[in-house]
Amino acid sequence: MTSRELFVDTLCLEQTRFVPLMLRDLTLALDVLNVPTDKVFGNEYDSKLSADCVLALQKMMGSDVTMGCIFSYGLEAFGGVTKYPADGIPYVSGNPLADPEKVDVLDPSSIVADLCIGMRRSSEIVRERRPDLGLCINVPGPMTMAGFARGVETFMMDLLTDPGLSEKIVRFSTDAISHEMKYMCQGIADAVFFASATDNPDMIGDEEYLAHSVPCLRRLSNEAHEEGYLSIYHPHGVFSTDDRLDLLDESIRTGIDGFQFSEGNEPSGITESTDGRCAVLGGVNAYSTLLLGPDKRIIRDTNRFLNDLADHNYIMTCSCSVNRGLSLNNLKVMSDTLHEFNEGRS
Repeated sequence: MTSRELFVDTLCLEQTRFVPLMLRDLTLALDVLNVPTDKVFGNEYDSKLSADCVLALQKMMGSDVTMGCIFSYGLEAFGGVTKYPADGIPYVSGNPLADPEKVDVLDPSSIVADLCIGMRRSSEIVRERRPDLGLCINVPGPMTMAGFARGVETFMMDLLTDPGLSEKIVRFSTDAISHEMKYMCQGIADAVFFASATDNPDMIGDEEYLAHSVPCLRRLSNEAHEEGYLSIYHPHGVFSTDDRLDLLDESIRTGIDGFQFSEGNEPSGITESTDGRCAVLGGVNAYSTLLLGPDKRIIRDTNRFLNDLADHNYIMTCSCSVNRGLSLNNLKVMSDTLHEFNEGRS
């Protein structure tokens, strides 16, 4: 069985013998080849260099799935501004919908511009070089894209004070995600990954989550399936407690194929709802355990997740994305622990 088959079969609930490794790498691969961030995101996106970095990290960690490219947000297509510090990670410094009137003027399909074209080409190169690997495309979730476009704090105020405007922004954002997803995934991706930090009931509240995140996710997941690829959803926030199980249930009912829980969730509370319905992803806390170590703690926590989840159509990730500055040694300890676990089940 190839890594790609292992990944797809797990997402399709067809195997539990081995646990595939998927690192949602957005920029950490730059550290493997010691490439400055602004060298990939120069005057023109360097697709070949991006692919070289992605595959260098995959080789180092032995992961079964790549994300295809060094990722950024694509907001430049709407007049937004993203900064690319040489030794840091991309960050939004100018929100394209800071002026709310632009939501009626901008075309959401224009997100398919230079940056998306370059990131897609990187993914194509990765697919051409390593057809045996799973390939997943990272895009924002609906409320998360809205936060990038409008500014998170401003958008939170819109939800409270101007529901009509916030509805327009969410609709625009979902349309943009749809165009980005279809362009980036077509013909090369096994799955799309909805990175949804602001689709977070702890932040926006349960009612807004059900009113906005869930129906938009349903639309995007359905579109992914119509286009021929699977879908994975990663909201932030707590979903494993009794008072949130209805939110988890509604999320799964959108038709997603995988649910990645973030830090602060109890795996047993997640699998209670996901079993037989979708695969489960998640794992070691990226912001404490993986960042700080030591090795003994990483091994302990990795084994705990493996022992708890391996029989539940589990794809091992950490609790969130991995970006440059994270210790490559710490991540290697996690991946080596998983590989030893899988060897014991062979």
